[in-house]
Amino acid sequence: MTVDFGNLGASAAEINVPALVLQVDASSIRDYLALSEKLPIMLIFVQAGDPASENLQRSVKALVEKAGGSLIALVVDAAASPELAQAFELNQIPSAYGLLKGQPAPLFVGDQPMEQIQHIITKVLEVAKENGLTAKAKVKEATRELEPSPTVVLAYDAIDKGDYQAALGLYEKALLENPSDVLAEAGLAQVKLLIRLEGQDLDALIASDESTDDAVLLKADALIATGMADAGFKLLLGLFEKTAKDAREPIRLRIVEMFLVVGNDQPEVIEARKALSLLLF
Repeated sequence: MTVDFGNLGASAAEINVPALVLQVDASSIRDYLALSEKLPIMLIFVQAGDPASENLQRSVKALVEKAGGSLIALVVDAAASPELAQAFELNQIPSAYGLLKGQPAPLFVGDQPMEQIQHIITKVLEVAKENGLTAKAKVKEATRELEPSPTVVLAYDAIDKGDYQAALGLYEKALLENPSDVLAEAGLAQVKLLIRLEGQDLDALIASDESTDDAVLLKADALIATGMADAGFKLLLGLFEKTAKDAREPIRLRIVEMFLVVGNDQPEVIEARKALSLLLF
């Protein structure tokens, strides 16, 4: 079979997850969809008490764990999350989808023999590898407070001195040293925003119209930088929605970058991520 996710960008890291196979609903799925930026996700829709669904879950769990973190699986009870079933235009239970970079692809419907599921997983992993999505999921129950690397500390100092270009280079260096450095990743997004807004009149930008795509992006920058993230994300999502599908990728990347600036656990980001996911579907 052919698994087609379209044209994807590249990414690599080691990602801590509570489990390789996770039960999710319409609310909690938001916490994991962003991981498709780094590694493939297998999304299966099931129904409680359905023998085919239960058998498929057992097979997927065994094969995903066998893959050793090359992908994760999200399990959705379709009856408990009808909005997700509607978003995927679900018409049969169980059903399986692949998700890479937020882009879904149908994999199969109904229960399947383990060897067929293994074949499909192998194909998904091949597509992911071809597009540079080679992150590894690592089950890690305990969490610890993040400590900045020496390079990130130097980037902080550069920002304090107003030398944003130096900070940019240091954050990029930190990510080369450790691609999974989330502090460097967030810092890079933040300093890019500072560079874009350096010398700009934020009040004028916020009051400006949105006559061009560039004007929308700058106004969204100003809104987010001044604490009006909800309004900024609405502008970005509106621009994404009206843009032709083959030209959306730069806007999607900007939105994801702004998630890092605002913080993935912030309500505005959670809502914007949900809206973006629905637009991608």
